[in-house]
Amino acid sequence: MPEFSSPSKNRETIEAIYEAFSARDYDGVLKLCDPKVTFQIAGKSALAGKYDAGNFVSNLASKWNELSGGKFNLDVHDILASDRHAVALASVKFARGDQTLEYRTVQVWRIENGSPVAWYEYPRDLYQFDAIWSG
Repeated sequence: MPEFSSPSKNRETIEAIYEAFSARDYDGVLKLCDPKVTFQIAGKSALAGKYDAGNFVSNLASKWNELSGGKFNLDVHDILASDRHAVALASVKFARGDQTLEYRTVQVWRIENGSPVAWYEYPRDLYQFDAIWSG
């Protein structure tokens, strides 16, 4: 049975992950997660699917960078944490051509033994999300 960390420790871990992510330090993100971490995005966009630590950088992060021109900005508004989960309320914004694209999202982290083991993205408007990330 997994052991659970304190909410404050979990929040600190997730804050550190978002700091690394904002710096585009994807290896740093993975170092803060369990080696078997998974990342899941629902929908029909180019990002939709399930990723693991082995293909996070080569598949998911590279798609984020390619489709946004490498200039997307993730703005984390708040992080809520318990002993088993952390939830980030966020918005993403970037320009593609002369268009500014933006959406709001909830990102849920499942945490076991002090490390994130799963991440799920739940956009506020999945149709908008799919359109934005379809290129």
